[in-house]
Amino acid sequence: MKKQQSEELFFVQVKDPSEIRRNILEILKEIVEVLQKFEKFRHIRHQKLEKINHLRMQLRQANKIMSSLRLKLPQTNLRAAVVREAPKLPKKPAHKNGRKRAEEKEKAQKKAPTELERLESELSAIESKLKSLA
Repeated sequence: MKKQQSEELFFVQVKDPSEIRRNILEILKEIVEVLQKFEKFRHIRHQKLEKINHLRMQLRQANKIMSSLRLKLPQTNLRAAVVREAPKLPKKPAHKNGRKRAEEKEKAQKKAPTELERLESELSAIESKLKSLA
């Protein structure tokens, strides 16, 4: 049996064993660094999935709240008014006369009450519909 063992054993001479050890250790170091990067990657992926799941839960809750809010709000035929921007006019030179400036300010102030009046008329229409339903 000893003869079989001795025949199976081989010895190889290694030239410059310290260099080979150093190379092996450097490779092992690189492997450990790659494994560390992979673990960081897995951790980040896990955090990402957790955040996505949390966001999904929040979206579901928001959708539930919105649906319950829609159910509780009254049904109307009113639509939101579309606000259109007026075309930009070239700037007028400054007026020397103070009266014209005051007149322009009054015109600007008159436009705001017209919007208010329109809203009041819509409100009165809604109230009349509510009274007719009651």
